[in-house]
Amino acid sequence: MNLKEIFLTAFVSIFENRVRSFLTMLGMIIGVAAVILLVSIGNGAKKYITSEFESIGSNLIIIQPGKTDAKSSFGPPISSSKGKLTLGDLSALERNTFNINAISGIMFGVGTVKSPDGTSNITILGTNNQFHTIFNFTIELGNYITAEDDNTGRRVVVIGHNVAQNLFVAGVNPLGKLIKVNNSEHRVIGVIQQTGEKLGMNIDEFVIVPTKSAMRLFNTSNLFGIRAQARSKDVFEEAVSELSQILKVKHNGEEDFTIITQKSMLDSMNTILNMLTYALGGIAFISMVVGGIGIMNIMLVSVTERTREIGIRRAVGARRKDILVQFLVEAIELSVTGGVLGIIFSLLITFTFYAIYPKFDMRPPVWILIPAFLLSVLTGVIFGVWPARKASKIQTIDALRYE
Repeated sequence: MNLKEIFLTAFVSIFENRVRSFLTMLGMIIGVAAVILLVSIGNGAKKYITSEFESIGSNLIIIQPGKTDAKSSFGPPISSSKGKLTLGDLSALERNTFNINAISGIMFGVGTVKSPDGTSNITILGTNNQFHTIFNFTIELGNYITAEDDNTGRRVVVIGHNVAQNLFVAGVNPLGKLIKVNNSEHRVIGVIQQTGEKLGMNIDEFVIVPTKSAMRLFNTSNLFGIRAQARSKDVFEEAVSELSQILKVKHNGEEDFTIITQKSMLDSMNTILNMLTYALGGIAFISMVVGGIGIMNIMLVSVTERTREIGIRRAVGARRKDILVQFLVEAIELSVTGGVLGIIFSLLITFTFYAIYPKFDMRPPVWILIPAFLLSVLTGVIFGVWPARKASKIQTIDALRYE
């Protein structure tokens, strides 16, 4: 028999027992699909997190008071008693940095905001006129805080989209209206365009006041942190070094502050996702092994059922090598068909999910499809060898006598 006949004979044998063959391939289908799906989920999660990080601002640098090695998140800043950041520090950074596009001190707290139409317990954020540039949000109505507002601590406020809806009845223009922020009257000068939640921070639920105004509200002279944006990726490391050196000089050589970069947080997150993907990929690989064992078991049963057929083939001139190749090809066809169906199944799931929720792009990368297919071929070879060798070693006379 030539190779074409061997493949055709193997296909006929599989097709004649198609229900059993499909059940045999099911383990391989699940295994290959699981490998692709888990890699796709990990890859999609990386894209999603990267997109979320970039959507709240690029080239972001976070400076927190107190020295720590922890890679913090974009969540609420936490004041530290081990170190202090002041308006003097911010002023020194503004005057002496060359690689910074925008920089802002921040104050952060929770308080009550009241208007004639409603009351909300809300997050209060104290910043300067550059904060919206750093965190990449836009003003829907009115204007943002100006440099003069910040320098004088003017009692003005910019409110988030949801805050505006909660404090004012529909159709009312909030611009120019007075609201009480922690019982201190502030005039609304702007409303932020709806942005939604990004990495746990929802600007729609914030009210933003000038830094000095926030210091009065919170009765403190220290900043909760400083946020900066480098001019570009090319000068990002220089910008970080620049900020660090200026603050060290300002703090008499003591590094009682922590600088956290957007890149370091993204790298940490990607490391966690990679480890999780590898672990889940290992579990998926076990599914492929189980599928391979299933193929081996069915092929052993097939050898027993077709013992007489083997004897007839040997009697008419088939060599042991021919018998071995025939059964090995059947095992490979089972695993390859299962692999192809697994790839198709995974593509249907991922592309359907992408069509429903395009923000999370879990379409499989091309580089995983070929290894997944080759792995299914390898599984068929490894787990098909034993049954094929067993079939090839059956003696002709014993096979012809078998019933």
